[in-house]
Amino acid sequence: MSARLVRRLALLTVLIAGGVTAFFVLYHPPMRLMPPPLLFQDPDLPLADLGPALADGAAIDVFYASNRLPIGPQDNRIYTVAPDTRLHFGRAFMRIGDEGSTLDQIHAWTTQADPSDRPFIHLSRMEQQATLDSGAYDTLPPDVTAWLAAIDAQLTQSRHKDILVYIHGANTTVERAAGQASQLRHFTGRNAVVIVFVWPTAENFLRYGRDVTSAYASAPRLADLIRLLSEGTSAQSIDVMTYSAGGTVGSTGLAHLAQIAPEARLGEVYHAAPDADFRRFVDDLTAYAPQAARVTTAVNLGDSALRLAEAVNRASRAGRPDLQELDPASATWLLDASREHGIDILQIRPENMPDMPASSHTFWYEDPWVSNDLLLLLLFGLPPEARALVSGTTASGAEYSTFPPDYPVLMPALRDSLLERRTP
Repeated sequence: MSARLVRRLALLTVLIAGGVTAFFVLYHPPMRLMPPPLLFQDPDLPLADLGPALADGAAIDVFYASNRLPIGPQDNRIYTVAPDTRLHFGRAFMRIGDEGSTLDQIHAWTTQADPSDRPFIHLSRMEQQATLDSGAYDTLPPDVTAWLAAIDAQLTQSRHKDILVYIHGANTTVERAAGQASQLRHFTGRNAVVIVFVWPTAENFLRYGRDVTSAYASAPRLADLIRLLSEGTSAQSIDVMTYSAGGTVGSTGLAHLAQIAPEARLGEVYHAAPDADFRRFVDDLTAYAPQAARVTTAVNLGDSALRLAEAVNRASRAGRPDLQELDPASATWLLDASREHGIDILQIRPENMPDMPASSHTFWYEDPWVSNDLLLLLLFGLPPEARALVSGTTASGAEYSTFPPDYPVLMPALRDSLLERRTP
């Protein structure tokens, strides 16, 4: 083989490798509708029993708040990766599947666990309805008041009277963030009033460090949002769910909320695979946990994404914690809190759960056991034992909950009892 041919092959290899890398860096497909949680997995279950609003079909919407810089017309807003000092509010309109998806298809996708045929959730448009300048809370503009009134109107029609604020992770587009939040709207039978907090990410996993910086900078805006919802709506509580690096936004933001609005009606707080500095995460917990109804942290100790984040940040993550990093006072506080059930640790054990990869980071929406437990917590506020979980204790003395191997067998009876107790 000639030297010239070798050089050409080497160049071709570099170009192919660069193209593949660029593809994975820049390609952000829409979210797919997640496999149905176990309670939904019954093809004979009528849509009316799942949730009357599911009869609306493929159309689905969530409210949103964003501190990204917007461009374009108000009724079809585009949110850039650049941060903004203002908060923008509106509604995101989505569609499950392609144009013309039928009600029968929606029913099948919602009740059947076939993982090979999950439809995309397409973002149709973002309709911006209000903007609030930073710190301008004494006298709200009419458009912000109208946005809050629209949330209240949806609460009135919903069986569930809490608002759920969802915070996405790093390297996430607006479409994927809205798609993740819409899973919570759809699989609560459209009974949860969901608001996605769309914070600015670089949408490029090679710029993870920038996303971490942006996460901390966005935390005060999240606190402003929760304060606004607590003071400006009739919601019984404001529930908060974070995912991955959204755990940094949520943890820091909730600690800030405890300072600026300790009377805010904070309900369930759920951190899924939180990519947050563990020591700061525990410090934040001491500030806001007494204000919350309960704080749940779902962890997978084999989480490969958090293992990489740990190497980059040179500190363990809250979703893969190392208790030895804590000082004695913080370790004692955390252990006491876990024993007193003010803070629940949900340990994900892939070895006991079929089809879950040992290194899973996306378990909250890809595994029907975890998503099932999440809905039981958010919709009904059930403690771990009432959600059919079993308890355990780590070598360090921390209490945790996990799934028993026969978890699916316990679901039919639990579903029947929940259907009996639901509010007409």
